Amino acid sequence: MRSRRVHRRQGTQVGRMKVFISHNKADKANARLIAQLLVGQGADVWFDEWDLRPGDSITGGIEDGIEGATVFVLLWSVSARQSAWVGAEYRAFIQRKIRDDGLRVVPVGLDDAPFPVLVADYRGFVLSPDTSLEDVVGQIVGTQGDVEVARLLQAKLNHMMKESSGGDPFPYIVCPACTGSSLKRSIASDDRMTVMMIECEDCGWGDWTE
Repeated sequence: MRSRRVHRRQGTQVGRMKVFISHNKADKANARLIAQLLVGQGADVWFDEWDLRPGDSITGGIEDGIEGATVFVLLWSVSARQSAWVGAEYRAFIQRKIRDDGLRVVPVGLDDAPFPVLVADYRGFVLSPDTSLEDVVGQIVGTQGDVEVARLLQAKLNHMMKESSGGDPFPYIVCPACTGSSLKRSIASDDRMTVMMIECEDCGWGDWTE
């Protein structure tokens, strides 16, 4: 089989989860941990320690974070209930959600403080010995088991293709960038060459070969 020349373009970040974590400074340790866990799962997280530098506008940075978020994680506690900042943040995001129902509000209770009325209707979590922050993050970003199965299937297919002398020049059943299954194959040709292409309709990743 003639060796192929493959050119890859970078996938876009379309559909990537953007998370804003609202919290009181007394709950900073929990906020930092959930931010790290979310980033580990591929989310784009706005977190004050990471996104506000000395000299930056605090209110301006928070406004940018809220406006850019698709998921608002509210860490709720007795301390958060006493914070005017936290109250202003969740009210601002709920105003956005009224205009865009695709946005999500995820309240996470850190102690026995009841959720505020404006967010109590949204499905959330209350930490307990049976529910950890790791569990919370896993459910926020979605079931990871399906992604792992897809990766294992892709690895098996790659192995089979290496042992084959022909066939599809693109040995993908899922997107290698986002593990999505919406892969579109196409062929374009002119007098000089024929080009085969593959593109992920979920994230924009693509390959092509002559």
